[in-house]
Formats: sequence, structure tokens, C-alpha cells
Amino acid sequence: MATSNRYGIITSGLVPVRRDASDASEMMTQCLLGETFRIQEETERWVHIIADHDGYAGWISKSQARETDTADYIAWSNHPERKRSGFFSYRVSNSNETLLVPAGAPVITTSNGIELPSGNWERITSRQPILEHSILDTALNYRGASYLWGGRSDNGIDCSGFVQAVYGLHGYAIPRDAWQQHAFATLDGTTLEEASAGDILYFSYGDNRIHHVGFYLGDGYLLHASGSVTIHTIDPAKRLSGRYLFNERLGSTLVGFHTSKTLKSASTKKRT
Repeated sequence: MATSNRYGIITSGLVPVRRDASDASEMMTQCLLGETFRIQEETERWVHIIADHDGYAGWISKSQARETDTADYIAWSNHPERKRSGFFSYRVSNSNETLLVPAGAPVITTSNGIELPSGNWERITSRQPILEHSILDTALNYRGASYLWGGRSDNGIDCSGFVQAVYGLHGYAIPRDAWQQHAFATLDGTTLEEASAGDILYFSYGDNRIHHVGFYLGDGYLLHASGSVTIHTIDPAKRLSGRYLFNERLGSTLVGFHTSKTLKSASTKKRT
């Protein structure tokens, strides 16, 4: 029975959100340390949640989160110092346990580590900042991160999770999946010739569904999660002369793009 008046907080670094209540079930996305959710139903080992940050629903293990009362949930959700971590993954400890703090985890960063509702945690590995000059600069700092279906962090990420994570680090909440991002606002154009560096490009493989998304670098180059976060040439005119490998599939399946301004505006309107 659904119980939407119950709340919880993620207490592990990276938590798989699965389609069904089973370890063998497909991971659809992830929740990060410090993120909050609403509880819908539960079994002995699993809890069905709706994530607050993007409304995604699925099953998580009870061992990786904890239920909280309404007052603590509101206090943590609205804490003025709780922000998405602008550091690549590092580890913290409270002397009894060790936690991974992935990039983008919404925690309170302190000089020695982090603060969670459970208390203070001391940093035990060094942390490297993700340099934030522009959204595209932040995206480039993810180069080399491994591809992981359903992943949302620098420990493993998929194409739409990559776009969502980077925008989240700059304070803009956008949907989780590529098709949702595509539908988030009216497209600004449909051809590569119209696109500029920093735009978000969408691709469909012929069945009217949006299958892929990435950051346009300009000059025919795409930064995206494919095997790893990498750069490919997608302009057919540069198939043999581009600096990077030409991606045959993406070179012929572009369906449109959003500018950064459009996505920021859509996120702001949704928030207000």
C-alpha cells in the first residue's frame, strides 16, 4: 500500500535504483549520498521510492538508506549549506564506517570532510575539485569516466546521467532520461549546422525514440558517455579528417538540440 507521507535519506555513496525488488533486476538509475526520497511501499529488504531530485521511481535496498521523520527530512532538504559536491569522488570516515562521496552528492562540505544528518565524517582520501567555469568546462572534467547504464557519477555514468549530473553541479535540475530531457523544452534547432558549442544534442536511431544525448563542442565534435566519457566526430564531412574518431551511428541520427540557455530557463521555470 502506497505511503507517500514517509520520507528517507540515502546513506551509502552510490545506491542502485532497480526496476524490481531484486538484486538481479535492472539498474535504471542511481541515488547519491545525501539525496532524499518519498517512500511508496516496502518489502522485508526493499523499499519503493520516488527520488526528490528528479521524480524517478524504483526499488532500493533498505540497507543503503534510512527512513526519517518529517521534521528531519525538511531540515536536511532545506539546509542552506547542503550543496552538490563539486569534487571528484573521495572517501570519508566516522571511525566506525567508511563512505564514498561521489561527485554531485548533496552534502554539507566542511574543511575536514562532510556533515550528514548522522553527524560529521572526516576525509581520509584527498579530493580533487571539478573546476567550474562554465557548464561545458565542468563536462570536460568528466572525460575518462567509465560508461555505466543507469550511472550518475564519476564512478560510472550513462549519456543522460552525464548531462543531468553536470547541470546539477551548476544548480539546474533537469530530467533523468534522454527522451525526458528532449521533451523538457522546445528544441532550438534540428541540424548540426545550426548548433553551437555548449548545446545539448539529441539522437534517435530510427524508431522515433531519443536514444542518446551529449554536449556539442563545436566544429563537429561531441562529448558524450559511450564506453567512457569521450569525444567523437559526428560531422560526416570530417569522417576522414577529424581530430577524433568518427561515430557512424551518431553522424546520421541527430534530431535536434537545446541551447544551455533554454535548459537553464526550463529548469528555473520548473523550480519556481
